[in-house]
Amino acid sequence: MSEDDCATITWAINNYSHYWQKIDEAVVSPVFSIYMPEETKWKLMLFPSGVDPYPNCVALFLHRDKDCNGAENIKVESSLDYLRSDGSYDDIPLNNEFRKNERKGYDCYFYTIRKGSDYLQQDILTLRCRLFRFNDKAVEMSNIFARTIFGAKEVFSQLLIENVINLSSDQTHSIVIKSKSKDDIMEINLVVTNENEKNICFGINCIDQRVKYLAVKTFIIDSQMQKIDAGEHEYWPDSEMCPMFPLKFTKKELIASKRRYLPIDVLILNFEFSISTGIVFEGIEKRSCEYTKHLLPDKVTESCRKSISHENINDYPCALITDLTSLHEDQSTCDVKLKTKTNTFPVHTLILSARSPVFKAMFSNDMKEKTDGCVDVSDLQDETIRRFLLFLYTDQLEDLTWDAALHLFKAADKYAVIALRDQCSNFLKSKLNLENACEALLLSDLHQDKNLKESTQNFILRNAKVIFKSEEWKILKDNNSKLVIETMDRNWNEE
Repeated sequence: MSEDDCATITWAINNYSHYWQKIDEAVVSPVFSIYMPEETKWKLMLFPSGVDPYPNCVALFLHRDKDCNGAENIKVESSLDYLRSDGSYDDIPLNNEFRKNERKGYDCYFYTIRKGSDYLQQDILTLRCRLFRFNDKAVEMSNIFARTIFGAKEVFSQLLIENVINLSSDQTHSIVIKSKSKDDIMEINLVVTNENEKNICFGINCIDQRVKYLAVKTFIIDSQMQKIDAGEHEYWPDSEMCPMFPLKFTKKELIASKRRYLPIDVLILNFEFSISTGIVFEGIEKRSCEYTKHLLPDKVTESCRKSISHENINDYPCALITDLTSLHEDQSTCDVKLKTKTNTFPVHTLILSARSPVFKAMFSNDMKEKTDGCVDVSDLQDETIRRFLLFLYTDQLEDLTWDAALHLFKAADKYAVIALRDQCSNFLKSKLNLENACEALLLSDLHQDKNLKESTQNFILRNAKVIFKSEEWKILKDNNSKLVIETMDRNWNEE
């Protein structure tokens, strides 16, 4: 706790050097609440690659949430700080007026943070925000610790190209890069371009959809088995098309130094990939509050405590989350696979059995899946399985869309993962609209989700004039008249 009367928010970002954000793209902290005496909601926004017009500079902002309570405009005394390796903080004062859904901070504080920086300790960037006063009133004394973890992989591969001297522009040499669990990550295609210069280039085709960004270092292995730098490149798979990355050496230059690089007319290329796979964990790990009577009245204090007790605070120690995330990604000790139509996912029977009674029964008895070491999940999509396993291992859900929540709900119901089913159900209830209500009603009926069904029926009846005329409702009437009648009868029963 700071010696000053303030709310202190500490935010750690693990594997920071694996960030994938481009200019004007932010890493956002979990939302945290501060009471003064009404609840105000805030988050930190970090731009690792900067904001326009300051590329390659780190930008940091404090953002007031749009769903915040209190006055539309409040004056805030605060500071934004970066932790140095010696334990000290750069204290950056920030005294501004904040409207709802507004951010204030610094868009050009220092250059991009890389490995070896004074601000990175074991590749963890730690930021601190302190809030002192709102509209000249003291805030609650509290400590909040939040963490974000980037998924990170280091992959090494080698490509041997024979008969380099006669290599032509119509020839392609390819290699598939695999993870430790033998899953395909990407494909590298190497070609000769530009008939005059004979440039040697390679392209990357990402197979694993989790890859957000990768940096690659290339090396030529010479006749003395020494690594010779052949260039460094960056790639974002969300780009419309993959560029061709040139090596530092052209074919002509390699042949000119044949004795060193092509002693037996074989080119040996090493690739060292640093891969980012998005956010694998984010949440508030710990919160503690201290109150004094001159700061908050008893009624507000009690309200604050009750609110905190209902916040979505992760109670697991960070080490456990980190270790389970690593176990999920490494997969070297997996003892069974889930098989979809297009892919296989190595998993641990112990984890699946602990999270799902269906899997527990499957692996506890001499069933076919236990004997074969493979579970057929061909009715589920690869992306659904990926999200499903992330939840089983880490209890975390990535940002959901309507379709993703639908598929995940079905998977959770099939394997009796009640916590996941409930979260997906709550998400679907919160996203009901005129276009998807019929779909949600059918889903809730098929899977006997009473709460989702009642919420959807009530939504349909409130918007009956529009929904009853829709094509979706007509299709539902033709195919499930019993459900339609039940929904319409609910209106009369309510009356």
